[in-house]
Amino acid sequence: MSESTSARGLYADATWCEAPADYIVQTYFVLRLVIAGGALLLPAVLLLWAAADPVVPMQHSISAFYYTRAHGVFVGAVVAIGVALLAYRGYTRGSNLLLNTAGIFAIVVALVPTTDLSTGVADPGNIIHAVVALAFFIFAALSIVFYGHATVGDILDPRSQQRYRAVYRVITATVVVLPVIAFVLAWNVEHDATLFIVETAALYAFATFWLIKTYELSRSHSQLKII
Repeated sequence: MSESTSARGLYADATWCEAPADYIVQTYFVLRLVIAGGALLLPAVLLLWAAADPVVPMQHSISAFYYTRAHGVFVGAVVAIGVALLAYRGYTRGSNLLLNTAGIFAIVVALVPTTDLSTGVADPGNIIHAVVALAFFIFAALSIVFYGHATVGDILDPRSQQRYRAVYRVITATVVVLPVIAFVLAWNVEHDATLFIVETAALYAFATFWLIKTYELSRSHSQLKII
């Protein structure tokens, strides 16, 4: 067996896919699932933790869990989403820039906490946290507005194209409107669960886009364009 043949055989055994292109595509899709999964699991895990651990009371917002024993879950999940967005390669330079910016904002949200209400002292970082959190959703929404439809045309069925475009329009509006509502609630509403619910809905809308888009890409085979 020649050295080149041996090297090819070793390379094939080292991957789970039939070809390097498949390996890249699967890695790409895993990043998408990390982004969606992080957004879906974060509120659910925090709720379960608050229900199961008497030391961790229910908080008025997702960010407020920063000051509880669930601190690691909040920071870890949000940083993971941010890093995945930075690692993810958009289909165009514009989408890549928007997603990278959203990823940076997500990391800032995780590392610059909101005000700790238990101290009764206003924290200037709270303003930064709130503005950056809103900016994260705005940039995520902009990526959907300008580039979310980019691969729909690769689907052969015109009706499916229309359905995807309609769904993406609804999700875009949701991803924009809910964070704005959350931003207003953060400054004008008593500290109850309302803000947590709105934030959760915004995250779930964000995750829904990534899940639906992942399915759409699997149908249109547009993922091959990244190779």
